[in-house]
Amino acid sequence: MIASLITAMYLLGFISQDSAISSLYIAGILLIIAELGVVSFGLIALNGLLALYAGYALQTGNDLLFGITMGWPILFGIAFVEFSIIASIISVHLWLRRRKSTTGKEGMIGTKAKILKWNGKKGSVTIDGEIWKASSEKEMDLNPDDEVTVKSIDKLNLIITA
Repeated sequence: MIASLITAMYLLGFISQDSAISSLYIAGILLIIAELGVVSFGLIALNGLLALYAGYALQTGNDLLFGITMGWPILFGIAFVEFSIIASIISVHLWLRRRKSTTGKEGMIGTKAKILKWNGKKGSVTIDGEIWKASSEKEMDLNPDDEVTVKSIDKLNLIITA
């Protein structure tokens, strides 16, 4: 994708041919080196190779790679596919960040619990088969099998509301 951006800036006249060639070679080498430290399943190295190829093609005026004609539409097509992959990964990531946590104490807040035994402000409840100590901020008259809501968690003690 970086190769396409630099090439597009050259084709639109924003940068000179020499600057584009130098930028493509530098970007290509840096991307290939970056692949060593980042797990991208070869995507970064592919971008590096495309940048090197684009720099070579601009420098020589030759669009052959290993005897195969590689035109600019192929380069921009690859960039479009990469952009689509990156955009979909970002959208899935943002969707997953908005979801409510289902594990840990953050996932327990707001869940329903059943009373096992209760005496004034303290007792025990069960959530998904686990028995927890529970307390409330005010005195409540609760019977076994009554359903309450977890308001917060203080260490291993659930704070509940009716």
